[in-house]
Amino acid sequence: MGALLLIASFCLTLLLVRWLKSTPSRSLPLPPGPKRYPVIGSLLHVPVDLPWKTFHEWSKIYGDVVYVKIPHKKIVVLDSIEAVLDLFEKRSEIYSDRPQTVMNELMLVDRWCFPLIGYSSLWRSYRREFHQFFNQHQVHKYQPTQLRGCQVFLQRVLDSPSQLNQHILLLMRSMILKIVYDMNVTDLEDEFLRLANEGVEKITEAALPGRFWVEFAPILRHLPSWVPGASFKRYVEDLNPKMDELLDRPFYTVKRDYAAGTAGDSMAATLIHKLQSNEDVDKSQREYHTRNILGVAYAAGSDTSTAALQSFFIAMSLYPDIQTKAQKELDRIVGPGKLPTFEDYDRLVYIQAIILETLRWLPVSPLGLPHRVTRDDEYRGMLIPEGTTVIPNIWAILHNPEDYPEPYRFNPDRFIKNGSLNTSVRNPMNIALGFGRRICPGRWFIHSSLFITIASTLHTMDIFPDLGSDGNEFDPFTSENVYSGIKLTLGALPCTVTIRSDREPLIRDIAIS
Repeated sequence: MGALLLIASFCLTLLLVRWLKSTPSRSLPLPPGPKRYPVIGSLLHVPVDLPWKTFHEWSKIYGDVVYVKIPHKKIVVLDSIEAVLDLFEKRSEIYSDRPQTVMNELMLVDRWCFPLIGYSSLWRSYRREFHQFFNQHQVHKYQPTQLRGCQVFLQRVLDSPSQLNQHILLLMRSMILKIVYDMNVTDLEDEFLRLANEGVEKITEAALPGRFWVEFAPILRHLPSWVPGASFKRYVEDLNPKMDELLDRPFYTVKRDYAAGTAGDSMAATLIHKLQSNEDVDKSQREYHTRNILGVAYAAGSDTSTAALQSFFIAMSLYPDIQTKAQKELDRIVGPGKLPTFEDYDRLVYIQAIILETLRWLPVSPLGLPHRVTRDDEYRGMLIPEGTTVIPNIWAILHNPEDYPEPYRFNPDRFIKNGSLNTSVRNPMNIALGFGRRICPGRWFIHSSLFITIASTLHTMDIFPDLGSDGNEFDPFTSENVYSGIKLTLGALPCTVTIRSDREPLIRDIAIS
């Protein structure tokens, strides 16, 4: 008995020593950051508008790992790719969680929107299901839909070029709706489309740090909606029924059509067939699960692609030399007598470089989605406490002059060397669309959508700046109307387009069934 106690004591001692070595000491210093005051911490310093720019200015003072304490929140901002890769990639097992905000809980998005769900078995099941449709080896199946959507887009621009931005919005949203639900939407005023756009916009707005005071004083969540200052409650009460309708209506329409044998080919029909064929599952729970995956596929895919395409049009209007160079490549490789197809991809190197530069130059989400560390961690001799929200400053990383000289200049040539893509230059696609286990699972679909649309646009159109009332060109880096919430959102595009005269017959001759 004494020997057993001795062995047990020895083993416990070893485990204790190992645990102590693996657990950062709370005596370690926190990362530096703006001045903290009693109770409110650094709340007075937290920016509401364009926070990525303020965060970057802080990095010049405190370094690339900045600590911010506000009521009920610990935040670390990472301002360099080195810090992001060290934590989100090399330590992904503890940096892949999501912070759960009061607004997310009230809006219930932490139940259905899997990009915002914590790192858990539920998240993994959502991600696995989504990945089977949008991984790198599957997205080629959607090329006919993407090509046809792009052709319809060209015809719409030909008929009404002054409505360019509306055509862009309709292009990406209708394309993903066709793939996900086999829905044919031809008008931005479609009731479902308006509902979806409003829902996505409100969720994004609520994610902006400091947008609602309830995040700093969670006890306010118990206020009735009629009390002054409870605008967040009214915001949620307006949104939640719309989000339920957004998720329910297309799903149950496909389910009804599937039962009647009239459902078309879609992601929804495939998942419903799988659900109906499996007798060993809780069907109500799986149905809820399936409904949510489909809703995220629409909301996330259309929003990111739309924003990136808007960024592209702004860039082309401001850099006519880039536009001309791309058109020469297209004329040489595709030829003036036909439209680009996906078969032209490998040879259109400059178009590929334009896609990369578009994602870098005006990133669709300057701060991405925040991560959360699940236990105390030591980094460079500093303590990052368990539960800290960790934010990657994607804007700063993509405008780092060491990686991208003259970072505010749109220059696709930075990605080309000896006629091929230069793999020694850091790929913006691996930054703009997330990191580690939380990287965007729809990135390959986004990339292929951008390719066919950008190639077809440059092959058939000329893009010009739309001068403002002061006679000056639009500057996306000084305008206050580029970003809404935490993503690129343009209500109007500051550019105009004309169809290249010899390309009009190509567009007119497209047969759209």
